[in-house]
Amino acid sequence: MSTFLTEPKIYLVSRPSVDWEQIAAFLSDEDVPPIPESIRSGDEESLAIAEVAARMCYMSYGRGRRDIADFINNLLSSKDGSVFEHINYGFIFTGVSRSLTHELVRHRAGFAYSQRSQRYVDEADAKFVVPPAISGKSDDPTSKVLEKALENASKAYEDLVVVLEDSISRDQFEVRTDHRKAVRQAARSVLPNATETKIFVTGNVRAWRHFIEMRGAVFADWEIRKVAILVLEQLQKESDLLFGDFSIDELPDGTKTATPKYSKV
Repeated sequence: MSTFLTEPKIYLVSRPSVDWEQIAAFLSDEDVPPIPESIRSGDEESLAIAEVAARMCYMSYGRGRRDIADFINNLLSSKDGSVFEHINYGFIFTGVSRSLTHELVRHRAGFAYSQRSQRYVDEADAKFVVPPAISGKSDDPTSKVLEKALENASKAYEDLVVVLEDSISRDQFEVRTDHRKAVRQAARSVLPNATETKIFVTGNVRAWRHFIEMRGAVFADWEIRKVAILVLEQLQKESDLLFGDFSIDELPDGTKTATPKYSKV
C-alpha cells in the first residue's frame, strides 16, 4: 500500500554569515568609522549584510539613520530591494508534490534548486501528496477515487520497471548505472504529479519576498500557498525586520494567506 501525505515539512538549513574581521578591515582601509559606529544592526548578520551593502552605495558609514528598524523600513518602503539580494536562506522541502515543484522552479531570479531525481532514485515505494482540496479521509468518495488512481499508477510503474529491465539491452551501456537510469526515466512516465518529492531551495531575501507575495496570495494553488506560509513563519523568526511587514490571515475555508505592507520590493 502506498503512503499518502497531507502536510509538507520545511527545514531551514543555511543562513547568512558575516566575516566581521573583513568588514572591520574594509572600514579601516576606507578611513570611515569602525564597528560598531558604522553598523547599526549589531550582530544580526542578515541585517548587517543589507546595511553594509546599502551604506556602501553612498559611503554613508557612520552617518544617516541610526536606528536599524528605521533604516530597513526605509529600504523596504522605497523599494530599494537590490541590497536584499546579498542575503541568502536555504530550505529543504519534503512532503511536497511534483505539481508544487513544477510551479516552484518557475521562480528563477535569485533562486537555486537541487531536486530528488526520478531517473536515479527508485520510485517503487514512492509516497503521494494528497491535494488540499481532497480531505484524505478513507470514507471520502474523492479520496477513494484518488487513492485508486495513485495505487494503479504505482503498480504500473513497478510493472514497467520489470519489463524495461529486460527490453532495454544492457549491452548498449558502458556503465551499469546508465542502464538503471534508462529504465527509470522511461518508467517514470506513468507517475502522477502527486508523487512526493524533496527539493533543496536557496533564495535571497528579495526572491523569497517575491515568492511569498505571489504564492501566499489568495489566488495561489493551495499546496504551494501552505509552503509559502511555512517559509514566511520561519523567516519572520529569523529576521522580523526583513519579513515582519507580511500579515498572515485565515480564510473562511481554513487556509491562510500572506500579504506584505511593502509590495514588490
